[in-house]
Amino acid sequence: MGHKSGFLSVFIVIAVAAAITAGGVVFVLQKRNMMPNEIHETQESSDKMAIAEVSSKDNHAEEVKLGATPSPAVPARLPKKEEKAMPPLASPPPTTPQPARQAVGLFGQQCEGTGYKKLNTFPLDPQNIELIVPMGRVQDSHVTPTDHQYIIPIGTVSGSLVTDNPRKYPIKAPADGYIIAIELFREPVEAAYRSQEYRDNYLVLFEHSCAFYTRLIHIDTLSERVLASFTFKNPEDQHPYASVRIPIKEGEVIGTIGSHSFDFQIMNADARDKNILRPDHIDFFSAYTVDTFDYLAEPLRTELLKKNMKKTPPIGGRIGYDVAGTLAGNWFLKGRSTAREEYWTNNMSIVSDHLDPSQIRVSLGNFGGYPKAYGVRGNAPDPASVTTQSGIVAYELVKFDYYAGTQKWDGLHYANAVAAQNTAESAGTVLFQLLDADTLKMEAFPGKSSAQATTFTLAALLYER
Repeated sequence: MGHKSGFLSVFIVIAVAAAITAGGVVFVLQKRNMMPNEIHETQESSDKMAIAEVSSKDNHAEEVKLGATPSPAVPARLPKKEEKAMPPLASPPPTTPQPARQAVGLFGQQCEGTGYKKLNTFPLDPQNIELIVPMGRVQDSHVTPTDHQYIIPIGTVSGSLVTDNPRKYPIKAPADGYIIAIELFREPVEAAYRSQEYRDNYLVLFEHSCAFYTRLIHIDTLSERVLASFTFKNPEDQHPYASVRIPIKEGEVIGTIGSHSFDFQIMNADARDKNILRPDHIDFFSAYTVDTFDYLAEPLRTELLKKNMKKTPPIGGRIGYDVAGTLAGNWFLKGRSTAREEYWTNNMSIVSDHLDPSQIRVSLGNFGGYPKAYGVRGNAPDPASVTTQSGIVAYELVKFDYYAGTQKWDGLHYANAVAAQNTAESAGTVLFQLLDADTLKMEAFPGKSSAQATTFTLAALLYER
């Protein structure tokens, strides 16, 4: 009897130990399954930005407002495990489904989808378009080449945004996706233009995939559905904006426009323009701007080519002109303010004309107190040939016009074979000297000829890439 009792005691101790051991295994397995998943960052730190709210006003100047980077999605708390019998230890433990990793787009936003598709729909029906101006124009506050095209509807009579019929033409979503940013412009960006008549207009940014985006600027109205889908973060501001996620379908009317120019841009995050060396000095997304005509399906492409002012590749224009180690491209004042207000006064570019690539353009953010673009007397030397070995180079600046044949072009009606011609009227001289690959010495002499401006003074400025 004593032996049986002793054996039973030993059996009970072994059983209890086994139960404790098994319980420990269950606890460890449950704890392991409840560990949260690590959030995976999908963009380089330089591109982790909030949705860029891009302002554009009369004469098409833009200003970027950057919000805070959105917080990464946190996986939902895992459900409480049900009480179940412990499976045999030889079997693998049960696993918890992993939450999907959140994709991050070009503007730092949650996004969906990959790649791009060629567009079958254009925001404005081709039959309502008078002409399309290619990217790359430099003029006034657009000191660096424009990263968008200008679409000019039939009936446009001036460069004003004021129209007597703001609902004349429907504006359509070019593809399925989401509207991710909206901004309202109640006044021009440039203070110099705020005394002129102006009308409220909108910027609309579309996401069609994590890589593919389109942007519209100067839209007169938004549809009732779009307006009902958001509220502005700063409604009392002169430029209220909203980061949104409004689903849209290809061809859906999202707003209207009257007979005045508006801007259109396509961006592909997988197609970086290597001819823009420092996009962070302008707008980071400009480096992903692509030629619209490369992203149009037939027959839309052929229809729009009939309206396009440029007939040689790149058909949609270009914005990247930087050539490392030379004068060509964009330059930025050293020690400049980081404030966005009238930022273009610190910019400069030496590029080719957007309609007539044979002509040099010197575009200055501050020439006698105003931003202005000029031609070069003699149209030489080629800025891509100016290096540190060239020493001081003088460009005498002249005004220019566009001609269709022998007739001066008005810029508002389609014309064939438009070419640029310099006038004899001199505006002044600018001196350049490339000190090293990334440093440029510059001085402007408004009203002086190249014979009168031959050397730098103490007023010379330094620019960087």
